[in-house]
Amino acid sequence: MLWHKKLQKDGYVQIDKFLTEKLADVLRQRVIKASHFKTWDLLTTPYRPLANVKDEICSNVIDQSRHKQARSAFSRRQFSFSFYRSNNKHAKQHGNANIHQQLAQAVVEKVSEPLGLDGTLRDTFFAAFIKGQFINYHSDGPAGKYAFVYQLSKGWQPQYGGQLELYPKQMKFYKTIIQPKFNSLTLLKLSHPMYHSVRMLNNPKHKHRITISGWLE
Repeated sequence: MLWHKKLQKDGYVQIDKFLTEKLADVLRQRVIKASHFKTWDLLTTPYRPLANVKDEICSNVIDQSRHKQARSAFSRRQFSFSFYRSNNKHAKQHGNANIHQQLAQAVVEKVSEPLGLDGTLRDTFFAAFIKGQFINYHSDGPAGKYAFVYQLSKGWQPQYGGQLELYPKQMKFYKTIIQPKFNSLTLLKLSHPMYHSVRMLNNPKHKHRITISGWLE
């Protein structure tokens, strides 16, 4: 079955070898080396800030109070998340916006025509997860017609966690597991809707779950 027909039928599809191996490697290295202090934001919820704290992905440090709040909410089965994403607000200062924009342009060129889209991007960003981070069960709502997640993790093992969990029937006990697979693109049809989560990570310090994500109209 063609990938776009599977997407319409199932609400999701994973496309392997989305870019050339060389370009995928270049994007991966650029994300790993993006160390400017304004590049990364630690996103957590729920969050009750007492101070404006900046965390850097290159330091492998999570602000413990914020992460503890998110983990506590997770254990109570409340919506919560904890991960790092690129700070687009300060793109001019850190100069790393073209990392995710390069991938986004490739997505537009490859998928817009088969899906009947005009190529409008709602947002794009790159993200990284380290040990203990996660995203709980949620839907992207009206963020766009389709969401995409491009995987840049190499040598990933199932015991590291970080799997993208999809719930195509909107039931938590019925799910599809998408493993982080290097150079693969996962598309989600948001009108399905496609609830999803990212399984809590248990990865070594040198193994980052790296993605580039966004939404298409």
